[in-house]
Amino acid sequence: MHLFEESTIAGMTLKNRIIRSATHEGMGDPYGYPLEDLKKLYIRLAKGGVGAIITGYVSVQKSGKTLKNMRMFDDDCYIEAYHALNQEMRQYKVPLICQIAHGGIQTTTGVTGMDVVAPSAFQSKVYKNHARELTEAEIKEIIDNFAKAVKRSKEAGFDGVQFHCAHGYLLSEFLSPYTNKRKDKWGGKTENRFRIMSEIIDEARNLVGEYPLIAKLTTHEGHKNGIDLNEGIKLAELFQKKGIDALEVSCGGVDDGFNTVRVPELPMEAMFHFLPGMDNLSSFQQMVTKFVAPMMVKKHKPYRMFNVSAAKAIKKHVDIPVIVVGGIRSLEEMVSILENEQSDYISLCRPLIIEPNLVNKLKEGKQKESKCIDCAFCLMGVISNQLRCYYGKIN
Repeated sequence: MHLFEESTIAGMTLKNRIIRSATHEGMGDPYGYPLEDLKKLYIRLAKGGVGAIITGYVSVQKSGKTLKNMRMFDDDCYIEAYHALNQEMRQYKVPLICQIAHGGIQTTTGVTGMDVVAPSAFQSKVYKNHARELTEAEIKEIIDNFAKAVKRSKEAGFDGVQFHCAHGYLLSEFLSPYTNKRKDKWGGKTENRFRIMSEIIDEARNLVGEYPLIAKLTTHEGHKNGIDLNEGIKLAELFQKKGIDALEVSCGGVDDGFNTVRVPELPMEAMFHFLPGMDNLSSFQQMVTKFVAPMMVKKHKPYRMFNVSAAKAIKKHVDIPVIVVGGIRSLEEMVSILENEQSDYISLCRPLIIEPNLVNKLKEGKQKESKCIDCAFCLMGVISNQLRCYYGKIN
């Protein structure tokens, strides 16, 4: 298995085994339509050498919109704009995969104008609003909306779809025993918590037939009573049994801090500048926060390759392609992962923010490692601005 060899996933041809992992771009207009800058970004990534691009998440319904600059795909009116984007991208021969999601707990009434909903009534330590439990009818509506978003993605010319079942958004909230406390058929044992995905996949397949469907899955969470690796393996096996074409292995959920995106130091300056409620603190309040915050937010280690062992374990239990993301920064690491059969593909987020052409640099021998310094300022800035690299400074 070679890093720069051509391969296929469910009929999609990738010119190498490096994938741009879904990254919120902040390039949606107030109505959720994609901005022209989104196309420019995808063209830079395609020209930069990636084997495939997974889009930043789009919401399948209004209650699932997490940020004001998030894009939507809850209505047929968006198909034309995405079709034009895909037509433009065809010339680069890089599969464009649409990630679809619902924010669940991780949104606010201020953004959606609606109730915050979750599998079970829940109050996050991070998101201070109370999420109410979804009704049976609302769960059915969500299933229908995910399936319709898959159909729209196919009609718009996307090469495939990724279900966002990670990082504490609604689908992962159903899968995790930390957030799903339901006593009915949607909660309890693993198969019941997986039921929402089972029905979404069935309904989607009825609408689109043989169309690439992949999933991004949290395989371990950083708090008690969440998904552990054994549970992650069970979920991976259920996804394969249901006919998912590939799995991207990630980690993290609601309330486990900087676990999904691991950083040596909290991005305090960016948090003061970009986070609502922290952007107007006095100098004294900032000083106190800088002292207290590191004690309240757990640092998860290691900072590099932190999902690789999970991907290796899951790869032993499934036959579909496994993609691994998380703290992978060097050519040596990527080659090692493939040679040791720990994963079939590598996906990158932050390294491609600072260097959209990183893959070409690695292939041509111009560079051996990403220039990313893991400051995470980019992920604070995109809350209200378009995605870009800040390189540890607000300027």
